Amino acid sequence: MQTTALDNLRGSDATRWSNIARAQSLSCAKSAELAQLVGDFLPTDEGSLIVFGSLARGEYTVDSDLDWTILIDGRADSLHLKIVHSLRHKLKEANFKVPGPTEVFGGLVFSHDLVHAIGGDEDTNKNMTRRLLLLLESTAIDANSSREVQKRILNAILSRYVEEDANFIVSNRRKDRIPRFLLNDVVRFWRTMAVDYANKYRARAGDKWALRNIKLRMSRKLIFVSGLFMCISWALRDASDNDDEFIVQKLVAHLRDWTQRPPLESLAMVLEKHAPSLAPDVFDNYDSFLAMLDNREQRELLEKLSPDEAYENELFLKARSIANSFDEALTKLLFDTDEQIAQLVKKYGVF
Repeated sequence: MQTTALDNLRGSDATRWSNIARAQSLSCAKSAELAQLVGDFLPTDEGSLIVFGSLARGEYTVDSDLDWTILIDGRADSLHLKIVHSLRHKLKEANFKVPGPTEVFGGLVFSHDLVHAIGGDEDTNKNMTRRLLLLLESTAIDANSSREVQKRILNAILSRYVEEDANFIVSNRRKDRIPRFLLNDVVRFWRTMAVDYANKYRARAGDKWALRNIKLRMSRKLIFVSGLFMCISWALRDASDNDDEFIVQKLVAHLRDWTQRPPLESLAMVLEKHAPSLAPDVFDNYDSFLAMLDNREQRELLEKLSPDEAYENELFLKARSIANSFDEALTKLLFDTDEQIAQLVKKYGVF
């Protein structure tokens, strides 16, 4: 079994970050269960079962929802909807929790809008959410040709971002070669999540407010920071081939490789190389966050707390303290620990 950056940071203490390890183990088991459940009913070379959220991040805990979609990269067929209905039935029988009520997940999605509708009126909130989550926290269940289809769509999306970026026009030679088109969409998505959080509070009359508040500050912030590093990681490499005639193809491959890792592992790779001293501040707090989610009693309490009750509740205040410490550690990583990272974030993260 290959050693990961998170393993390296954990060191010889096998019990360190045990909640992260337990969530990763459960995620692997649930993914294998899904692969067995799906079998070979996906359309060959055209369909992919994609999961998002906690399962894709390797953070599956007790009572986690299963956010999924059947992604089609091919011709439309009336049988596709039958596949969706069949999968819903199988998931219900297997006691997987259904996705939330936003209708972003749990159905059928075609690749055309994900690739071609980036920005503009046709890029709806749902379309942008699906596209960015596909890049930032998705995994294809290992069934039929599911993974090959996912990689093909990822390649098409990333190629659009890079090929249409002014930083990669032949006559526009820039040293850092940051994919700004993609970075701007990652930032837009983070801000949209924050705005949607406020909207959901109003639309759902405060339902699950406290739990969503902590998730926004932990797992949602995690995928944003991972996405930010995905965009600046090319400039952080030891290699220097920015003027290579194949830079577009190499950058697309580099970005695609990044999408194949869980956000926690990508963040661990950055910390291992640039700021290993911050690893306890980042992963101790994230481990504590997952411990709360994996405790059914605590999770249910956070789901039920209203905003008026939350700031007088010991558990919420503890969760808020964890989120504050996690935020402080990430801020140090972005601005105070490594000069190259700080300069890139200041230059590209604001303007």
